[in-house]
Amino acid sequence: MTTRNSARHVPNGSPLPDVAGAPGREAGRAPWLPGPGTSVMVITASPALQGEVGRVSAAAAVGLVMADSVEQSGGRWDDVAAILIGSDVAGGLPGWRGPTVVVGTSQDSASMWQQASRLGADRVAVLPDSAQWLANYLTRLRDPREGAGVLGVIGGCGGAGASTLATLVAAGSSLRTTQTLLVDGDEWGGGLDLAVAGDGIPGLRWPDLLNASGAINPEQLAASLPQSGGMSLLSWGREHGAGSAFANLRALAAAAEVLRAARDAYGLVVVDLGRSAESVAALGAQCDGFVVVVPGRLRAAAAAECVLRELPPAPVGVVARGPLGDGVDARLVADAVGFPCLGVMPHVKGIADTLESGRGAEVARRRKVRAIVEPVLGWVYGADAPVGPRADGRRPRP
Repeated sequence: MTTRNSARHVPNGSPLPDVAGAPGREAGRAPWLPGPGTSVMVITASPALQGEVGRVSAAAAVGLVMADSVEQSGGRWDDVAAILIGSDVAGGLPGWRGPTVVVGTSQDSASMWQQASRLGADRVAVLPDSAQWLANYLTRLRDPREGAGVLGVIGGCGGAGASTLATLVAAGSSLRTTQTLLVDGDEWGGGLDLAVAGDGIPGLRWPDLLNASGAINPEQLAASLPQSGGMSLLSWGREHGAGSAFANLRALAAAAEVLRAARDAYGLVVVDLGRSAESVAALGAQCDGFVVVVPGRLRAAAAAECVLRELPPAPVGVVARGPLGDGVDARLVADAVGFPCLGVMPHVKGIADTLESGRGAEVARRRKVRAIVEPVLGWVYGADAPVGPRADGRRPRP
């Protein structure tokens, strides 16, 4: 699985030689590693914005390449690690496939999110409020190996079993003695903490963190979250009310900061994305790759294609959900949606009751469960290449 920084450089499903969070490799090429002489390009005609970004880049010890417009930049992307594009720039970035951050002031914050969506940008930085975050982001460009991988798990259709798979993958990761965080992205799902016996454990939940502003200390975040079954848990809790938690810019920025801190605090972050457009937009943008769970039925494959079109650009692996019909195997399911196959999620009797009693580690040790958890973790850590269709990693056209 590639990281967000390298996802646009490496085909979906390409194996990586290093752990999650390391930059990807293209066939026959060295890793995408900006190195100590990292430069970023800033495209804006605003002197005020140029000044703000200049101060941040100086603090992050990265070089700047300034351009007032996309045309003035000349499309010379080869020597830059990222592009910061101002909210005053209307055009796109033809030919650019690297990290992109939309920068601007609070007066332009509403339009900046629209611009980010149009460009497929990785982040939005409202200055000067986000100066510290942007400095940290630029600093990490000099060492992309820092931080964990963030894996998003989503169902291709309702009831596919994505929450169960996300829980099993997180439990399997913790058995490897990897410090693991399981994130509940489904605000209307009833609380993932109930599914892993974490409901009564003290600690912070999403509603507490979405009111935060500014940078979050990774160590303090890890110390504040509940732990259950050997892994940390970030869930919604029972007090969360109706309505979309990600409906405002402050909550979106807070969610991004939470996952940024989680990268630095954990060895792996597994996000059960849920299926709402809001959660996919808010949390999916922070994921380095996605596992899509697809039951072995034609209708489920058709529904999964719709889901895949809404995911941000990043590698995708397919897990087929059994039981599979006559003449249907995992590769056929993956072929129907056009992405590599990681394996089949088996039916395990009594799995929900076992997880709800807090015995996730026990379930993760079962042979049937290991048969799917280990290939998924192998894909995340680059030890194994997914098999199946679409070797070039291209997505099906809408």
